[in-house]
Amino acid sequence: MLLNSEVLNKANYSNISKLFEKSLNLLWPEGIQHDSVLLFLSDAAPYMVKAAGAIKAFYSKILHITCLAHGLHLTAEEVRKCFPNVDKLISNVKKIFLKSPYRVAFFKNEAPGLPLPPKSIITRWWTWLNAAIYYCENIEQIRNIVKQLNPDDAISIQMSQDVLADKSLDTNLIYIKSNFGFLPETIKCLEKSGVPLNDAITLIENTKISLKKCNGQKGKPVYEKFKKILSKNEGFDTLSKISKILNGESESIELEEDLSPNDLTFFKYAPITSIDAERSFSRYKNLLTDKRRSMLFENIAKIIVIQCNSNLGRYLIY
Repeated sequence: MLLNSEVLNKANYSNISKLFEKSLNLLWPEGIQHDSVLLFLSDAAPYMVKAAGAIKAFYSKILHITCLAHGLHLTAEEVRKCFPNVDKLISNVKKIFLKSPYRVAFFKNEAPGLPLPPKSIITRWWTWLNAAIYYCENIEQIRNIVKQLNPDDAISIQMSQDVLADKSLDTNLIYIKSNFGFLPETIKCLEKSGVPLNDAITLIENTKISLKKCNGQKGKPVYEKFKKILSKNEGFDTLSKISKILNGESESIELEEDLSPNDLTFFKYAPITSIDAERSFSRYKNLLTDKRRSMLFENIAKIIVIQCNSNLGRYLIY
């Protein structure tokens, strides 16, 4: 549920803290129920972490966690850094067919039924890994098609042919798919609304186990990156303990937070990702089309709140 949308002149912990308080006043106009605020979910930006610390001073029961879907994306980015030749392949092969109807037609003629090479969008989660998996599954067809193109026609063709001749490329693609191929599906599962806390925690724990099993010099830094992300996410350990209590796996309540037994029951569907907030950004972008000539932000904010809450009933848990 979206309560409020505001324009901040500066994104810092002070303004975020004030906006948090202002938004809760909309929910409780007669006085904020401080003991009813149990969870603060944000990204891992330093000013958001600092804002969480300031907010905790007034909300003794609040638990702060950072978005774990974004954490998995950062882990996938570490994979990309470890395999520069695969990154070069993904970047250049897509350019070959960009705005070139002749090459697209040639591709479809040589490989009917095979989709065009996907484009990795760095700001979109899991797209790079999906592209790497695509090349692992179709590398021979891609190599055969690119080999027939004239390298003098475009620099991207020359660079693609060079990287396709790299003997380590195939083994790197195999390593990526076999060790990290599960990450895109994990992120997709976390992107869903209304995921039970136990299911979400299980996905994260299974990810940690799978990454720990990755052998080799290129697997270790990815696992260390994920461990570092979890260690910085202080609220995750508490949520894991709460999940075990809710799932009947723990017989005692040993939490540092000032949470009552009744408070813990409200964590059954606690989110661990900020995906719904990301979706509100997409709605905001759709409002600001070139067709619009004049619209006050006050009206934009109201429209966004209405749009984001229009399907609220679909995710209510009874």
